[in-house]
Amino acid sequence: MTKKLKASKVNRATPKTEQGIWRVEDHTEGDECVEELQFAMKDKYHEFSLGLSVVLECLVVAEKEGFVPPLPENWWIQLR
Repeated sequence: MTKKLKASKVNRATPKTEQGIWRVEDHTEGDECVEELQFAMKDKYHEFSLGLSVVLECLVVAEKEGFVPPLPENWWIQLR
């Protein structure tokens, strides 16, 4: 990303919390849900969930773009 948005114009998403604790939903027992783990998020206007696979895909992009240090290949293999 070459251009940075001004902080005042960014609608940042943050974890949705209840009593200071992140809302994370475990869906491992559900037959209908594709994602086993959902992170409840919110921004100024919406509440939404991000599945673990989406978070990991974002991490892949961040790693490839150099925004986070490379993770060991074995770490990625263990996720599969």
